[in-house]
Amino acid sequence: MKIETAYETTTHKVNLTGGEISTILYYLDQIADDIGEAYIPSLEVQRIYAELQSVTDNYYAQHE
Repeated sequence: MKIETAYETTTHKVNLTGGEISTILYYLDQIADDIGEAYIPSLEVQRIYAELQSVTDNYYAQHE
């Protein structure tokens, strides 16, 4: 097994603040807005977006 392959397929814990997560989501949204209907995000980008959005949604759901 290549080390690169193991790195790419291993789930990693990343410490990000809510502000940092919001910044990433904002930039992904801006890309989609700038490109318009022609924008088709890769499956990886869709997964990343969904994962980060779920962190945000879960945080606010727990603090309601």
